[in-house]
Parts: sequence; structure tokens; C-alpha cells
Amino acid sequence: MRNHTCVFLAITLVVACLIVAGCVQPGGQDTTVPAPTPLPVPQKGANVTMKEIIPYVNSAAAFAREQGKEQALVVFNDPNSSFNQGALYIFSEGMDGTALAEPFEHEIVGTSILNFTDPYGIPLVKNLIDTARQGKGLVSYQYRNPSRNYTVEPKVSYVVNIDGTYYVGAGYYEHPGTVFPAAGLKKDPRNFTAEELVSFVEGAASFARKNGKAQAVQLFMNTSGPFVRDELYIIAYDSNATNLAHPYSPGIWNLSLKHYTDEDAVAIIAELTDVARRGGGFAHTTRQIPVGGHVIYAPKLQYVVPVDDTWWVSASILNPDFAGLRVGNLTGTRIRNHTQEELYTLVDEAVMYARVNGKERTLGEINNPGGRFVKGDLFVWAEGFNGTILADPFFTEGVGKNYLNYTDAYGEKTTLVGISATHNGTGFVHCMFPDTSSGSPVPVPKLVFSQAVDDSWWIGGGIYGVRVR
Repeated sequence: MRNHTCVFLAITLVVACLIVAGCVQPGGQDTTVPAPTPLPVPQKGANVTMKEIIPYVNSAAAFAREQGKEQALVVFNDPNSSFNQGALYIFSEGMDGTALAEPFEHEIVGTSILNFTDPYGIPLVKNLIDTARQGKGLVSYQYRNPSRNYTVEPKVSYVVNIDGTYYVGAGYYEHPGTVFPAAGLKKDPRNFTAEELVSFVEGAASFARKNGKAQAVQLFMNTSGPFVRDELYIIAYDSNATNLAHPYSPGIWNLSLKHYTDEDAVAIIAELTDVARRGGGFAHTTRQIPVGGHVIYAPKLQYVVPVDDTWWVSASILNPDFAGLRVGNLTGTRIRNHTQEELYTLVDEAVMYARVNGKERTLGEINNPGGRFVKGDLFVWAEGFNGTILADPFFTEGVGKNYLNYTDAYGEKTTLVGISATHNGTGFVHCMFPDTSSGSPVPVPKLVFSQAVDDSWWIGGGIYGVRVR
């Protein structure tokens, strides 16, 4: 794998990408050792989904434990072994970031790839290691697809810890937005209210406290039970972002999703875990609505409640202000006119400018509505990690004021969510916020990206509107 930090490729980000690694092949070793059992994988070139990749990697993990590390890595490094199916292949790294197995990139075998990042700056190897330390889980990012001429594409990888010193994994490339597939999910024609959402989640948390985790989780997984009301249903995670219950995606049970993202690179489960850690509350997420050959990524309102300090429950509804999107009605709905690439590039440019030219000069440039960091309704602002706005070209009255505990019209603590994503996530978050460049007070779906300049302040920007693919 090569470092993509300095090369930003124009691609649609989504739930994610895969992986890395490679290993020195011991001389004289037999590279044709068969797997202990037939591999549950599709033929080369076939589409791969999460349903197939989990048993595939679990089979590789069992093989590694059975054959031993040295022999297993020889097989995983062989591009012609039964474990390597074109776009679907096994990789392995040590917990120190050393590449141990990479069948299509032998040049990185034995080297440290700990600091590798994807085109959006996501520290993919560190995220893989962090997830593997939890035992097993899913990680999202962008990576080159060997079955499509090494084109960089969104990918999700699944990793399993072998013995505490290294892990194995594989990833699958897919279209954006296939997060938490909910096959068979009914579509209730009516819209739930925010009050119903809160009552539903609070009721689930109360039940869990009274009856205990085991009984509660069992009931949350029952699609005919009281905590599944068509589109309104309970999910549960522990304080490490490991799944405990999802009635429509049982395959992700006991997997860490701390570094699993949605189609906009928002680490949703990590964000909800952080909200629960602060006592619970609202967050903004998205849901797919396929209509007429298009996919609308409609805004959802998510509510989170900690059961205790070890786990939390949550549910979500279609944002009531965007009920028309349920049937594909985009009338009056603002559609994105900027890409995620444009957003990332502008913020990254501003951060680099700040590090070269200093804080005072940068804040002056950001405050200029006609400056280099204003591209119509795409612009940046600066804020301290204490919540004080340092510069904003279209919100001058807010400069110098503290918005650390700012709560939007829907109940989300927008500033705290953004700061958490800057420190612990991908830097991307969903929010509902007025377009200050136009002066409109109406909240609009907004994808925000923020990046730290140093330990005291950060620069952010956002793109307004609903995404339609």
C-alpha cells in the first residue's frame, strides 16, 4: 500500500475502504498450502458484501491459528492462493503497524505503514489496529481496488485479532451508503415526531435498567417485539462502540464499529457513543431513500440514552421537516452543489495556510468575505477548542463569543459534536444549520469537516443541502 496523504483523488466518499499490509516470505516455504475448509467466498470478479466477508475472514483467522503465523503469512502473501479472490484478499499487520501480508503489494512487506492515511486524511492503519485490539470489527476508508486497475474506491474492511500481536482482515468495495443493511425493513407511511422518538428510546433505556442487559438485548433483537415499530427500532452499543443489538443487521453483533463510517465519512457510532458519554441527547444522521433511479440521503434525527456508563441505546426517525423525501418529493429541498472533495480541499488548504502564515494573518483572511477561503456558500471559519469563534466571514456578530454548549433547533450540541469528530473521528459530521452566507435563518442539512491547526484551535467548513445520487 502506498501513502495517499499527498494525493487527493476525486471520488465519492462513503462508507468506506480497505486495507494494507504485506510480509517477508520465508525462503523455501511451500506457498500452496490449502485452507483447512472450503472458503465461503464468491468467484473472482463477483460482487462481495458484508454478508460474505465476515465468514471469509473468520475462516482465514481460523487457518492462521491452526497453521501458525509463519506458514499462514506465506499463504496470505501468495496472490494465487485460495485466500485471494481478486478484489477480495487477505491482509495482515502487526499491532505495531508492520505490514505482514499483502498479496498485491509485496513492496511494503516488512515495512512500517503505521502512519498511512487515505485521501481524506483518515489514519486507516491506526484505525485497523485500534479495531483489532477490540477483538474484531469494521473499518471504513478509501483504497485501491486491484480488480479495477487499482482505482481508489470506498471500502469497508473487517479485521480479527489473532493472538494480540497481529491481525488478519479483508475488505470489500461497494457503492456509497450501504450502512447497516436492513433487509426486510418495513416502511411506515406515517412520520414519527421527535417527542415519540424520545419517549421510545427513554422507554427502552428504562426497561434495560429494570430488567438487565441480557433480557433487554434479546428483546431489542426481536423484530416482532415492542422495541421494533417498523422504521422506529432500538439499537444498542457498549461504551467502546461494539454492537450489542441491531434487529435488522444481526451480522454485526459483537463487532466494533468505532471506525465504521456512513457515505459521508461520518463515524456515526463513535459520535453516538460520545453523545451517550456526555449524558445522551440528539445527533443528526442520514438514511437512504431509493426513488426513481436515484438515492436520496435524507436527514435523520437520532436520539441516544446511556443505560449506564457501560452501554447505550438509540433510535432514529426521518427528520419531520423533510417528510416529503419519503416519497421522493424534493420540492423546496436544497440539494448539494458542492462535493465532499471540495470541502476537504478548502479546509485542508486553510489549515496549511495557517501553519505557514500564523494565526493572526489567517484569521484576517478567513474573516474576509472576498478572501481566498470563500467560494460562494462554501467557506471556512475558525474556532478555538474551548468553543470560542475566532473568525467567520458571514457571522461577524459571533466572533469572540463562546458557543461550546450551543444547541441547534433539534437538540444537537453542534459545537461539541464537531470538536469530538476533530479529535476522535474523521473530522466529518452531519448537522442542521442556517446558511449564514445567504442570511436565511432556516436550518439546512449540512456536512461539516473540521481539522485542527494545533492543540488550541481548528478550522472548519461545510456544504449545504441533501445529497442525491
